Amino acid sequence: MQLYRHIGISVAFSPRLEALLREGARLSAVMAERVSILHVGPATPEKEGRLADLLGECGYPAATEVHWIEGDPASALPDAAEKSGLDLIVAGALEREQSLRYFLGSVARNLVREAPSSVFLFTEPGVKPEPMRRIVFFTDFSEHSLIALAKTIRFAALEKAEKIFVLSVQPEFGDAMVFSDGVRRDKARNYYNASMDAGKALLRDFVDAAGDSRTPVETYCLSGHGGQVTADFVRRQQADMLVMPSPDVGGHIFERIFPSDMEWILREIPCNLWVVRERINKP
Repeated sequence: MQLYRHIGISVAFSPRLEALLREGARLSAVMAERVSILHVGPATPEKEGRLADLLGECGYPAATEVHWIEGDPASALPDAAEKSGLDLIVAGALEREQSLRYFLGSVARNLVREAPSSVFLFTEPGVKPEPMRRIVFFTDFSEHSLIALAKTIRFAALEKAEKIFVLSVQPEFGDAMVFSDGVRRDKARNYYNASMDAGKALLRDFVDAAGDSRTPVETYCLSGHGGQVTADFVRRQQADMLVMPSPDVGGHIFERIFPSDMEWILREIPCNLWVVRERINKP
């Protein structure tokens, strides 16, 4: 059983078109039963011809549907995902580039926030796609996180990934205790250490609850500002992909997980990003 029923590859007629199509073809072969192509803009003979040629060259099935969507991309793509019953939208992430930092464009940013489906964003799609070898998974210990980790474990097995790093981030509160409540530093440090020990134990139990993994899993419980710590951790581990869980639209993943610096990951995306969005029906 594959991870998704229906993937949509969102493309623009830019220099990265072929690279994104090739990445999408490889990803859909691993993850999905069906794939469609999405383009916001009118169909012209030139565009249709070029896209048909590239789809054939990239190995897409002959029956692959192409959806020509009208409207503003930021709102039209989430709407198209809803109407087409997509489970995952694949898109490019970059709007601009500086040094080794990547920035979410406005369309990608809106997809992360508003799409009813999961979203996979490529920072550097390549014409010779490489598997995701090192995967970082961020957890907030929610039910959505557990489902997302189980999917990540399955994906890692299909990718033959080298390692999954499961990360939780606790806020720094030791200094705040000292300065706001007059607590002695040694007492604050003891409280901090006890909290970190409890966090590490909870993280181990969380990973165990997700099921067995053929891919080695390492757990890390760190402290600091959530977005910055996660981005720095991804870079240190030279990860290929960051996975983050999200509930239905409206929860705004980054507002829930990183209330003080929710824009960090959105502003400086450290690597390919997979936002796993699940609908959980409550009785």
